[in-house]
Amino acid sequence: MAEERLADSLPRRWAHVRGVAKRTERAGGLLGLGDRELLKAAAVLHDVGYAPELALTGFHPLDGARYLAGEGFPERVGAR
Repeated sequence: MAEERLADSLPRRWAHVRGVAKRTERAGGLLGLGDRELLKAAAVLHDVGYAPELALTGFHPLDGARYLAGEGFPERVGAR
């Protein structure tokens, strides 16, 4: 989903998101399996609010959180 929203329209932002997700692989080793998957999901989705079609307020954390909440993502992923 993040790739769909960011890769073509914001390639540098998508590269940043991929880098953050890669770093979570190291940190995730300190966590249990469920939390590791949650951490990776949050990393991949943390900048989705920059997507032009989601940028309603211009404040990407709010725009992303509103979108994720509307899509039914768990609160721990960053939807609220």
